[in-house]
Amino acid sequence: MRISPKQLLHGLLYLAPVTLLALASCGGGGGGGSNTTLASYYTLSVSVAGISGVTGTSGVVLRNGGDTMSPITVDGTYQFAHQVLSGSTYNISVLTQPTTSPGTQVCSVAGPVATMPASAKTVGVNCVTGFTISGTVTGGTGNVVLQNNSDNLVVNSNGGTFNFTVASGKNYDVTVLTNPPGYQCTSSISGSSIGGNVSGSIACTGITAGTTPPDQHVYVANSGDNTAWTYSASGVPATQIASTGSVPSAIAVYGGKYAFVTNRNSNTVSAYSVTSGVLSTAPIANTVTGNTPVAIAVHPSGKFVYVVNQLSNSISAYSITSTGALAAIDADAVTADMQPSISTGLAYIPVAIAINPAGNYAYVASQGDGSTNSCGSGATTGCISAYQIDQTTGALTSVPISGANGKYIATADNVPSAIAVDGTYVYVTNRANKTLSVYTFGGNGSLVIKSSTSSTENDPYSIAINPVSPYVYVANTGSNSVSIFNSGGGGSITPVPTGTNTAGAASISVDSTGQYAYVANSGTSNISAFHITGGGAILGTALGPFAAGNNPVSITTGP
Repeated sequence: MRISPKQLLHGLLYLAPVTLLALASCGGGGGGGSNTTLASYYTLSVSVAGISGVTGTSGVVLRNGGDTMSPITVDGTYQFAHQVLSGSTYNISVLTQPTTSPGTQVCSVAGPVATMPASAKTVGVNCVTGFTISGTVTGGTGNVVLQNNSDNLVVNSNGGTFNFTVASGKNYDVTVLTNPPGYQCTSSISGSSIGGNVSGSIACTGITAGTTPPDQHVYVANSGDNTAWTYSASGVPATQIASTGSVPSAIAVYGGKYAFVTNRNSNTVSAYSVTSGVLSTAPIANTVTGNTPVAIAVHPSGKFVYVVNQLSNSISAYSITSTGALAAIDADAVTADMQPSISTGLAYIPVAIAINPAGNYAYVASQGDGSTNSCGSGATTGCISAYQIDQTTGALTSVPISGANGKYIATADNVPSAIAVDGTYVYVTNRANKTLSVYTFGGNGSLVIKSSTSSTENDPYSIAINPVSPYVYVANTGSNSVSIFNSGGGGSITPVPTGTNTAGAASISVDSTGQYAYVANSGTSNISAFHITGGGAILGTALGPFAAGNNPVSITTGP
């Protein structure tokens, strides 16, 4: 039986009172009511000022990690339920703004992200008159992510409405953080010292072949020399190369502002600032995660990050702070700083994660260990588990649909290696029997198997979906090639006989316009670029190859 630190803490909290008294007599921290069992934990409080015209459940709601307060309706000092470890990072945010009558109010946290001292800490929260910035997005297909002063909002680009609240006297600037696939959306809603409600509209237009794509950069993690490289649209590596933790395994970029790299040997996630596509040479923060992090996904809203920890059989959840650092979203809020995790099952070995475009479910592909409570009876059988995402807090909840112990929702073929999701299907590569499986969505996050076809190539290891046409691309590491599939047949995928040879294809990514494909070649330590033609069916003229660091294993595109 494996006992996690969180389970151990639960057990200590339930020790008999006499035991706790005995421990307390040996010493303890001050200022926060700590004892030796929790000697380094202290009370975190907020001092709320300026709130008015609020009653009942319409008050401001604050949280730290996964620790959420009840609605606050009057000024005063309030404590979070769980103490915070000294030296860890707290991240206080406004989960829900107050609903006032009459008018609008907006509350902000003074110094929301900081290191917890070895004493009790009180952080100020100020509530003032606010105004709304509202409007409609038109002309696109799919979701667009808008941002105003670090406040992100996912909006349907075909008639969806948006509404931001801004404190009186503050500047505002509504920008497009992420465009819908194949579209470019433009906003000119900005101003200074807001003194009234503002309305406006955002228009999206389709991007045609030959135009400059919004994805101007390619980002690569190199596991052999612990670096991350950036490439411009011309294919030239950036002059600045970022250092990572030990053996980086996956890279994700969001909005052209921050990048995140999982480091499998140092059990960390490195966060970087991004300026004009160039990563900061050193991380702005390194966050400890579970054992052997191998995959990462950023929520469509840009608010949360999820990491797959292979050898601790878990998924960790984090919120992205205003500085780009990651703050733990604790699954059960024992303490807000505790390692956030949700188990995939002790007999499941998770290897990949993907989030559906709506942002309400995360899907994880796992390999089984062959035990009776694993994904299946065979040692190479795999499975897919699903987790519902609270789109306000980012917390995960397991979806127990079927399977052993009610943990997984679908059985995969032999040794799943990668997973990708679009608005219609879930795709999973299976290394042992060289197949690509396709699932459709059932109710409550469940999946229904539709078809599976041989990739005809060895060791399929990575999947990329064309965002504007019904084609899927699989990088086959064992045969140094890319396979192409047409998924436009109602869930039935058909191989397209126009695959392309590369050299050690470890990872593949397609830009948001569906015009270019990029392949990280681990065997030759370089990057291949292809112009996608034939409506998405052909990887045409090869560009490059371009030099990379030692053993590039993960590649992605972004602004």
